[in-house]
Amino acid sequence: MRASHKIVGLLIAAAFISHAAHAQHYEHKEHHLGPTGLFGITSPTTITLTKVREGSPAGGKIKVGDVIVGAGGAMFKKNTRPELADAIDQAETEEAKGILTLTLKGGRKVELQLKVLGAYSDTAPYDCPKTDAIIAQTADYLVKSRKFGRGSMNIGLLGLLATGEQKYIDVVKGVIHQARWAKPDIKLTLQGTSKAWGWGYTTLLLCEYYLLTGDEYVLPAIKAYSVAVARGRDAAGLWGHRMADPGINRGQLHGRLHGYAVMNQSSLPLFISMLLADKCGVRHPELQAGIKQTGAFYASFVGRGTLPYGVHNPNAKSYNNNGMSGLAAVALGLSGNARGAAFFSKMSAAAHNILETGHTGHYFNQMWTGLGANLAGPETAVAFFKETRWLHTLNRTWDGNFTYDGCGYKNGVFSYRGCSDAGSHLLNYCLGRRKLYITGRGADTSIWLKGKEVSDTIALATMDIAGKSDKELLALFGHPMPKVRTQAIWAFRAREHKLIDSIRKMVTEGTRQEKLSACGYFGYKCPPEVAAPSLADLATVMRDADEDLEVRATAAGALCWGGEAAQKYFNDMLKVVVDDEPEDTFGELDEKVGRALTVLCPDPYKAGLISDKKLFYAAALKLMAHKRAVGRTWGTQLIASIPLEEFHCVADRTMHIIEDKDLTYHSYHNLGPQTGAIAVLANLNIKGGTEAAFNILNAEAGKWGFKLRMIMNVLPRYGATAKPALAKLKADPRLKGIENGRFGGMWKAMAKQIESSTGTRKMLSLEEAKQAGLKSEK
Repeated sequence: MRASHKIVGLLIAAAFISHAAHAQHYEHKEHHLGPTGLFGITSPTTITLTKVREGSPAGGKIKVGDVIVGAGGAMFKKNTRPELADAIDQAETEEAKGILTLTLKGGRKVELQLKVLGAYSDTAPYDCPKTDAIIAQTADYLVKSRKFGRGSMNIGLLGLLATGEQKYIDVVKGVIHQARWAKPDIKLTLQGTSKAWGWGYTTLLLCEYYLLTGDEYVLPAIKAYSVAVARGRDAAGLWGHRMADPGINRGQLHGRLHGYAVMNQSSLPLFISMLLADKCGVRHPELQAGIKQTGAFYASFVGRGTLPYGVHNPNAKSYNNNGMSGLAAVALGLSGNARGAAFFSKMSAAAHNILETGHTGHYFNQMWTGLGANLAGPETAVAFFKETRWLHTLNRTWDGNFTYDGCGYKNGVFSYRGCSDAGSHLLNYCLGRRKLYITGRGADTSIWLKGKEVSDTIALATMDIAGKSDKELLALFGHPMPKVRTQAIWAFRAREHKLIDSIRKMVTEGTRQEKLSACGYFGYKCPPEVAAPSLADLATVMRDADEDLEVRATAAGALCWGGEAAQKYFNDMLKVVVDDEPEDTFGELDEKVGRALTVLCPDPYKAGLISDKKLFYAAALKLMAHKRAVGRTWGTQLIASIPLEEFHCVADRTMHIIEDKDLTYHSYHNLGPQTGAIAVLANLNIKGGTEAAFNILNAEAGKWGFKLRMIMNVLPRYGATAKPALAKLKADPRLKGIENGRFGGMWKAMAKQIESSTGTRKMLSLEEAKQAGLKSEK
């Protein structure tokens, strides 16, 4: 494997992490300590040194094991890293002459000589001499070191372009004109691993270079990449680690992706690259169709939350997910979606205090979040930079580089500190120059925030929800930010108050945001006696075809938690699913109501709720045909207890799910639908389920772990009949040692259940099962 591919592989792993995991990772962990040449393990008031770089300002003056308790003449108070960064910035001023004083445990003081860079202006990174000095030394470092990026991503070259200075642009030109990946006659194939990452950033670089310089040398490569990218999208218009390879999709374009399929972290740069290729003048049916399709998907998240991992629901509990709010702001801004750019740029600005979060690392977070916030205007960019520049300072090295103070995988621990992160930081320092489209060139000034709008947005990160009065919490039910509304709902529901009538009124009479909040209030975790008086209103909103689709879905999602009192609305939910909603492009209303049906009554057969079989099966079949896996899952759950005499109503759709050959699905990595469909066969003693499970396990596409969980879930349902299948599994060399791995517990439980099963079942063929119902009808 080439070294560049190894690095890309590491970086690909660094795309996302929960905030809880972030807190665990960064408490008492080793960090880079800015241009001092030091690394140390930090606590709130001390830093224990772990490394001292030779030749750095700290070399020979301080040693590993020393404990720093203060910097710049002051003792650390409560947060060592930002306090050290402030001391470093102060030391780099002309007044301080580059002298940084560190106080060690025991009282000894050490003076380090740093480079004098000046002071940040109040408008940094705009119109700031220190910013310009850092830009110059970082760009010079990149030129001298030739460390332009990670693998094939070349983000350092983007950073050089962002300077707008001809001497650096000439360096980029030299690299591009010599690179095989930019040759006019380049030939691209959709087969291969990790192409999504390299192609996205390569196309983005080539497009920004052409739009900045007009150098037509790169136009053939831009067209080749952008058309290949568009051809490589899946049926949802998205990408994963790879392109959608026709080789695993019966020769068809826009089929399925490998592994666990779609990732928004890789898809968004590809979308941006297509938009920029369009600006470069590339015209091809696949490109323009891809832009329209992908754009519709990302537009559907506007106003609803940040981007999730893949084809999932918006995340309303956070302002950002490893830089994807920033990516979405840039992408939607380029596509002309002003509302979307405005929403995600504000989300980015409000996420200034979670820049060190991300799944296995925060690299993309620190790269893209500032770029997204910048689209909310210079005042917002300045405010965001003031909150986050301490991170830039501590990631900056003494020789002009920036280190990635994040995590990768090494010796059982995620760690790739020491990798150059210069390009990412350089892009953010160059925001004030606005030379690239991703750094604000041609941005929509109509969405810029000013004055109090800026300060209010920045303050969202630390809003004290618990300290709000009852009336203040109620007012937040109408807030434009989903995270604020979500926090307000939970905080309000946890306290006693006298405003319940006002909330009930909002369900039917509030603004769109108020209705969403009020419906949510009466949903999950709301005491039944509190929700009961509002069930009828929730049902009215859910049924209203003229109401906002998300409001209707939220009403259904609340109604389903009403227990037996809400089961009288079961048929109403079925009708909502069956009815066509032309504006529901992605079937989200059906998906949400489908889930609500399964929550309201896990077994509608046993509960006697199926009073209209035609309606029930029409809804179940529609859900089972849903483009998204979760929708199909709700469909199979609805029919989980179907009696044999009614199986013929769903037989063909059930087998369609099990055979899993539909290339039009928008999500397909989640094997919930197949698990549910095979379980139906098992429950009815219908043959073919174990064979189908093995076919899924052996399919080229799909994530191995998901497939293992599926087969271990469904085989025990066949009892003793599954013993031959278990023996076959045990003989599979791919599963050698599985009982000792991460699936060991589930494997042992499956084996024990099957091996202890006794008795035989009379198994029916599929045709016999279908005929059983048809005969009973006669």
